[in-house]
Amino acid sequence: MKIATWNLKRLEKRKNQLIIEKLIEIDADILILTETNACIQLDNYICISTELLPNGFDNTKYEVGENRVSILTKHKTTNRHETYDSYTTVCADIETPDGTLTVYGSIIGFLGNRQPYFDKDLYGQVADFERLFANRQICYAGDLNTTFSGRVWPSKKAKQTLVDSFEKYKLTNTTASIEGTVDHIVLSTSFIENKQLEIETWNHDKKFSDHVGHLLTLK
Repeated sequence: MKIATWNLKRLEKRKNQLIIEKLIEIDADILILTETNACIQLDNYICISTELLPNGFDNTKYEVGENRVSILTKHKTTNRHETYDSYTTVCADIETPDGTLTVYGSIIGFLGNRQPYFDKDLYGQVADFERLFANRQICYAGDLNTTFSGRVWPSKKAKQTLVDSFEKYKLTNTTASIEGTVDHIVLSTSFIENKQLEIETWNHDKKFSDHVGHLLTLK
């Protein structure tokens, strides 16, 4: 199984086709895109997205079709779960060959560490974990705007809040050792038990967006 996440940094129309071609090449079973657009669709994938962003929402100029998070999957989806903010997070159950995986796609702080947006997202999502993560196999992924290796960003407190949540719900951050990255793929430890994990990254030259993408392969 392959799970990927990538922040498309609100796209540029001239790059849309190149991005789609890259996503096809990656060929993930589950793909969590952030700062994306409804125009990014892939054949043979189901797409579950946050609400489209109206122009002027959160005092930001948005283009037609922009949304903050999309989950694309080749597998059947069942339940969609309500989250604290339908513009910033999206959550659904996906039937994988290894069982049902509850996938929670996220941005924490669409303006990076700027307040009050960052804390609103961080603690809103932690409250969602309380409702949604117990007794489920979890994939929590997207742009968490938090580093777990290298220079601390945005703060030790934010990092520790997430680390404590991961420990509480028995989650493993598979991308934690990638220095400086704010984009992460976090999975239930039981889901990856006895599996070999391989991480690949792309877009190091920032040709497509200003974020490196991550692909996790479970064998």
